[in-house]
Amino acid sequence: MTTQIYSHQDLMQGRTNFNQSVPVIAHGDSWGSFGSLPPWITGSLFNQMDFGKDVGIVNYAMPGQLLRDLPDPRKFPTFHLAMTLRGMPDWRAMLISGGGNDLIDWARRGPGYDLTQRVLRHADEFLPPDHGPSRYLSQTGWTHLCEELLDAYLDLDALRDQNYPRMEIITHVYDYMTPRFAPAVGGVSGPWLAPAFTSAGIPAGDWQAAARVLVDWFHDFLEQRVKTTIGGFVVLDTRGGSVPAAPGTTGISNDWANEIHLTAAGYRRLATATCNPDLQAHAAQWTTGEIADTLAAPKSLDFGPKSTPAPKQAKTKAKAKASAKAGSKAAAKSGAQRATKAKPKAGAKRST
Repeated sequence: MTTQIYSHQDLMQGRTNFNQSVPVIAHGDSWGSFGSLPPWITGSLFNQMDFGKDVGIVNYAMPGQLLRDLPDPRKFPTFHLAMTLRGMPDWRAMLISGGGNDLIDWARRGPGYDLTQRVLRHADEFLPPDHGPSRYLSQTGWTHLCEELLDAYLDLDALRDQNYPRMEIITHVYDYMTPRFAPAVGGVSGPWLAPAFTSAGIPAGDWQAAARVLVDWFHDFLEQRVKTTIGGFVVLDTRGGSVPAAPGTTGISNDWANEIHLTAAGYRRLATATCNPDLQAHAAQWTTGEIADTLAAPKSLDFGPKSTPAPKQAKTKAKAKASAKAGSKAAAKSGAQRATKAKPKAGAKRST
């Protein structure tokens, strides 16, 4: 069994063959693409995924991309085209690697931003020591960041529902990184968290613990907010699947190539320990499929009931739904009002 990674050019120039493999579309950040140069130093989590069957991933992920931008057809027209154009493969799943760069963006925000618009407190804002490592973090800011990320997932969900309602959206949590001055690309990119923690005045001895809280919060957001708001949403809990880098190191350390990216071997360890069993369970029902007629999309499955989102997400939102055939846009639906969908049967094979 193989997992083959394709580009948009491969797709459009007919260099894919999904009559023999399962078509999957992917989008996101460096965890889905590469985290250093040359790219094979890190590879990506997608490269190491094992579905138990032959799978072809058409991958739109690139370093630095923000989750909040992924659904925007103006910023990612090729991804949008692949999701809406007649004659595209009959996509069985959408892999998303996202949220990490959004978090870094909010962590880098200094005291010029209101505390509700950043995730790090600064020295004069720290809570009492009995709050533990969360004393350095802005819970209100985190809540607002999550609202922004949930909006992005609602838009991806709308794009999915319009064109491939049987498709699952699959994402991951990241792992416990060690904030440290370990850049990528020969120092051209990064470090990311260590400078932000330094500027905030957070003691270096607490960096790992504070970063761990942020990763745990992200997991809780995916499980408790996104998964309960939209159906057909799968969370791969990748926490604890790798050996953390040693504090104070500035290069490759244990499973980590730099501050926020694993080595190729680290991604392999992570995927084997935390991703592949779940992927194989979900992929068992996926079939090969070369062409999808998006004008005659199958009726949406019922993924089961969802909880009502928080008031901000419950409001009716206008969602631009592009259709390559009609060229029309339809007004969208509220996260709290969208039709319920049934969860596909579990069970899975794997793709090695």
